[in-house]
Amino acid sequence: MYLKYIVLLVNIVVLAICSALAWAHGPVDRIPEPTSEYARLFVADGASGNLIAIDLPDGNEVGRLTTPAYIMSLALTADERHLMVMRGRDTDRDMITVINTGLDVEARKLRPPYVARTIPVDTPGPGEKNHLQRAGDKDALLMEGPGEMLIFEDHNFAGLGPVNVRKYKLGAPDHYFYLESGEHIYIGHLRKGYIQVLRHDTGEEVTKIPGCPVVHGKAIDPETGRLFYSCMRDVMVVGSRGDEMNQVVARISYPEQQRIGAFLKGKDRILWGYTEGTLPIIYRFDTSVEPYEFTVVPLGASLWQRATKGGEYLLIVTKGGVLQIRDGYSGDLLRSAEISGPFLGDYHEDVNKAVLPDIETLDNKAYVSLPHEGRVAVVDLATAEVEKYFETGGRPVRMSLVAVPRKAEKAVSN
Repeated sequence: MYLKYIVLLVNIVVLAICSALAWAHGPVDRIPEPTSEYARLFVADGASGNLIAIDLPDGNEVGRLTTPAYIMSLALTADERHLMVMRGRDTDRDMITVINTGLDVEARKLRPPYVARTIPVDTPGPGEKNHLQRAGDKDALLMEGPGEMLIFEDHNFAGLGPVNVRKYKLGAPDHYFYLESGEHIYIGHLRKGYIQVLRHDTGEEVTKIPGCPVVHGKAIDPETGRLFYSCMRDVMVVGSRGDEMNQVVARISYPEQQRIGAFLKGKDRILWGYTEGTLPIIYRFDTSVEPYEFTVVPLGASLWQRATKGGEYLLIVTKGGVLQIRDGYSGDLLRSAEISGPFLGDYHEDVNKAVLPDIETLDNKAYVSLPHEGRVAVVDLATAEVEKYFETGGRPVRMSLVAVPRKAEKAVSN
């Protein structure tokens, strides 16, 4: 008798457990993922393959995403939903890890970021100011190993299917400097020393413009359509409109031994020219004044240079650990902030990995990575006050910032 009740009780318990397990695989309440933060800062750790995601303004760390070491550059797609993380070239395999940034444009929110896929490639070229190159209305990558330009027809990075790309063949495997004007694409080849001109719609070669040995750096003046390519001993000016199209219209000599390796867009039609390494000067160039010439602005020993969006400020990180806030038109020093101790030792970068600090700006604040101190400084550009530090550990180097779209009347950005 008792045995019968015991068997019945055991069956009831088993049934209850099975029911509980069944319900565990049933519908559950979903927790909303988006955060109320208004921007996300991605910080590459130069000591590892980690990409650190920090939500602004509070500085909450929302993820550490692992990519193949070591990170060399970051490049956002135009819609800022994906971030390309490119590793250095110290191994026999190159990689691009595609990060979904979590930006939800429709909801104006940020979701947790994640690794969408990692792609073996052959020597991808860096982007432009931490964004991918643009070919018309498409994102593009310059593949330096095979000598190709890849134009993304879609962004299906998170799916299981292929990503559709269009390929343009370039003149030769090289290190490239890309500009676009009118119906043509202009690609400077560093070692070959020429500018290759392609048709924008087909990729067909139109011509090659020689005479720029060790081309490294480029800029465009939208007012005239003239292109500026920095060569070993001077800057070559190429026309892209009317009778000037694809013709060399001027050459601008450097006033000092320092050459130009890259340009920054300043206020109005001002360009700032600089190169790699610890720099004592920067070149100021007014594209509205002819004949063209450079003037010299002393900086001290500077490690990193960046202009805010719109060119209001020229920002300089010195080797002494100071952020100089300069006028984006004149280069005059407006104010400065002590952001760290001195950068001791050699901070010269090669192609293996990023080692230098970086600067991102938003809403009149500068975010400066400090690889020697394992943190990011937040500086108010109007007052030069250091508001806070985000502790990241490791060696924070390259950064990219993703901002949540705001209504037009409320949008404020540098």
